[in-house]
Amino acid sequence: MSKNFLIISTPQPYRDRFGDVPIFYRHLARDYRVNLFHVNTNQVLNNKIDSSITWATEVTNDLSYEQFLNLENCPTNPYNLEQFDLAFCRSLKPFPDNYLNRLSHWSRQLLFVNNPTHKQEQIAADFLLKVAQDWIPETIVTRDHDTAFAFWEKHQTIIAKQANSCGGRGVYKIWYEDNLFQLDNFNQGQHSFNDFSQVLDYLIARTPEPIQFVRYLKQVSQGDKRIVVVDGEIYGAYLRRSKSGHWVNNVSSDGECLLTDITDAEKEAISNTVGAYQIRGLHTLGYDFLLDDDGVWRISEINAGNIGGFARLEQLTQTPVMTRFVDWLINFSESKKAIAFPRIYV
Repeated sequence: MSKNFLIISTPQPYRDRFGDVPIFYRHLARDYRVNLFHVNTNQVLNNKIDSSITWATEVTNDLSYEQFLNLENCPTNPYNLEQFDLAFCRSLKPFPDNYLNRLSHWSRQLLFVNNPTHKQEQIAADFLLKVAQDWIPETIVTRDHDTAFAFWEKHQTIIAKQANSCGGRGVYKIWYEDNLFQLDNFNQGQHSFNDFSQVLDYLIARTPEPIQFVRYLKQVSQGDKRIVVVDGEIYGAYLRRSKSGHWVNNVSSDGECLLTDITDAEKEAISNTVGAYQIRGLHTLGYDFLLDDDGVWRISEINAGNIGGFARLEQLTQTPVMTRFVDWLINFSESKKAIAFPRIYV
C-alpha cells in the first residue's frame, strides 16, 4: 500500500533546479510507493492551532522544476492529519514566529521525520555547545558585552553565529584591522566599527537570541565538509569550497562541491553526538566540519531537519542516494507510526 507523505516547504526560494528539495519532490512524485502531498509553509500558520485539518496539494504528475515552483499556486483540498503516514518539514530557516509551535501541535496526530518540539530545542544557540563541546572549536554563547569582548581578546579573530538561520546568512567574521573592528558577512558585506560594543550592538539588533561566538579557524579556505547522516547512518561526505577563496564556503554563495573521505576522528565525533539527536526524534542531520590548525577536522555545525546533501551525493557518486533515503522514509513511517499512534490502528 502506498504511503501518504506530507512535505512542508516554500518552493520559490529554491532557485537551483538541481538542488536537494526540487530533486527530492520530483523523486517522490515518481515513486509508486508514495502519494505526495505538499503544503506551503505559510499555510501552517494559517491553520487554527488546535485544528486536525490542513489544506494541501496532491502531486500526481512527474513534477518538472517549473511545476515545483508553481506548487503554491495549485488548488488545495482539506485533509485530516491522520491521513498522512509521515510529514517532513523542508522549510528554510529562519522559521516564522509560532511555526514550530504549530507543527508541535500537528505532531500529536502526525509522525514527523524530525520532531518539531525538539527542533525548537535544537536551534537554540547553546544546544551544540551542550551536546558536542568536546568536538567543536572553543565556543561561548552570550549577549553580554564584557564576556564577548573577553573572548575576542583571547582569540583576536572570531566568528559570531545567529540561531534560526541557514546558508551562512547569520554568520559573521570579527577581527581588528586599520584601527577599526571589522565585521564581515557574505550577504551583507563588510562593516567597520570604532569599538567592539558597536559590533555586538549591530549583531544583537538582528536577533532576540543569545549569540554563539566561535574561535576562527584559519584553514577555513580548505573547505567546509558536509557529512550526511540519517538516523545514525552515514550516507557520505563532500567538501564545499569557495571558488573565490572567501571564508564562507556555502554552496548558496560560490562554493563548489567535491567528493571527499570521512576520517576515523569524524566518525568518532558523529558516533558520540548523534544519540542526542536521535533520542529527540531528529533523524536527518548534516554535520559540517572545518579544518583546525592542528590538522583535525572539527564540528562547526550539526544541522537537524531540512538538510541538503542527498541530491548532491547522488550527483557526485552516481549512486541512488535519493532512493536509499526514500527507502528509509518508508521503513521509518511503517515502524514508528504504529508505536507513536496506536489508536489509528484500533
